[in-house]
Amino acid sequence: MRANYLKIEQVQKTNIKTAQEMLEFAGKYQGRLLINSKSGNAAVSIPTHSFFDSDGAAVPRVLLVRPQKETRLPVDKLESSTWKQVSTEEFVAAWSKEVDELPKFTTDHLHLVTGILLPIWKILPQKNSRVFRLQTSDGQKILGRVVHASDIQTVTEQLGLKNTLLSPTELVFLVLNESYSQQLPGGVTLRRSYIAGEPRLELVDAISLADRLVAMGCFTEIIQWRKRLFVPTGERAAAVLADLIGIIGK
Repeated sequence: MRANYLKIEQVQKTNIKTAQEMLEFAGKYQGRLLINSKSGNAAVSIPTHSFFDSDGAAVPRVLLVRPQKETRLPVDKLESSTWKQVSTEEFVAAWSKEVDELPKFTTDHLHLVTGILLPIWKILPQKNSRVFRLQTSDGQKILGRVVHASDIQTVTEQLGLKNTLLSPTELVFLVLNESYSQQLPGGVTLRRSYIAGEPRLELVDAISLADRLVAMGCFTEIIQWRKRLFVPTGERAAAVLADLIGIIGK
């Protein structure tokens, strides 16, 4: 039995902190209560570890905590962004409104390599060595090694398996939250870029398709005299990305 790639869909209850829990969190870690003046979303920023630039100078950073994600960014980028410090009452109202609008359950995927694992164990990523035993609804038992979504492309190539593009929802999450970049059909690359302190989904080498992609929901912006193309973030991101892949893949 050769190795196979298996993708399992799993539904889980969302675990999102309330506004009161975030106030306690901010008080414990010297946090600041923020609202994005553009989107109206709320966040808490707390100090986090710095990094060193190319000149060896320490660059202070903050951890920006949102209802469903966390982002580290330099302090100067935060200060020049649309995130502004607000009162407790304003923060509670904005955070609570956003949390109330979020789905109570989320659907994600578990990626497994199944089959005879021992001969291929060493070529699988070593950062996650969990093994799952599953039983399907028809009684079939499956043993598989968990592979992180960001490693799927490399693993399937190494094992000579058919490389299936991750779902649009998975791609949006990975690119925005884990600095993952994905080669899309037609030589286009999807990557995360920070513009004025805000993470965006940028399409690289796709300007020739700009008119078609803008018509379906993407947008362009002139930044430092250069036109750049983006997929909107937020709840429309996955749907726009799915349509985009369908167009450029033809």
